[in-house]
Amino acid sequence: MSQLLTVYNSRLGHKQVDKTTVEAEAREAAQNGTAMADACPYPFSSEAGVHFKAVYLLALPQAAHKEHTRD
Repeated sequence: MSQLLTVYNSRLGHKQVDKTTVEAEAREAAQNGTAMADACPYPFSSEAGVHFKAVYLLALPQAAHKEHTRD
């Protein structure tokens, strides 16, 4: 069962995005070293934006660890 997060856009109103999509986007951005502000496609104050930030920040140590253990 997928969980949905709400995003509010003043032009479009409320829309739902899949939580796993938000998580995948955040992990990929952290692993690629993309700045959070550039990578997050959701308003930071929305449910999706808050979740993106949390997953991104948690993924940073994993991304750094993978980078240092590639030898």
